[in-house]
Amino acid sequence: MKHLNTSFNRLNMSKGLAAAVLGASILFGAPVFAVNINSATVEILQNVKGIGPARAKAIVEERERNGAFVSAEDLSIRIRGIGEKTVEKMTESGLTFDGVEPITRAKSIRMK
Repeated sequence: MKHLNTSFNRLNMSKGLAAAVLGASILFGAPVFAVNINSATVEILQNVKGIGPARAKAIVEERERNGAFVSAEDLSIRIRGIGEKTVEKMTESGLTFDGVEPITRAKSIRMK
């Protein structure tokens, strides 16, 4: 019975620690999770501060038509109504542009 009680206490401590970290993140404004703009669904994008249903839909449609977003600047150019301040809020809320190599650094393709 002692073993069960020890396991139970460790579980409670783990939950308490997780709750404290989550609470501190919310209190200090740090993002709780990251959302990659190039792989997130409309529903997931809506969890980012500054992205509602219409904007999330516009982002996904633009990404499907013209490819991945390579930077915050690229996002603000391609999506109407998203300016510098809005992009800043979105990235502070956890929006990322991971996994995309900027076009300027892409390897050139040799034509035959």
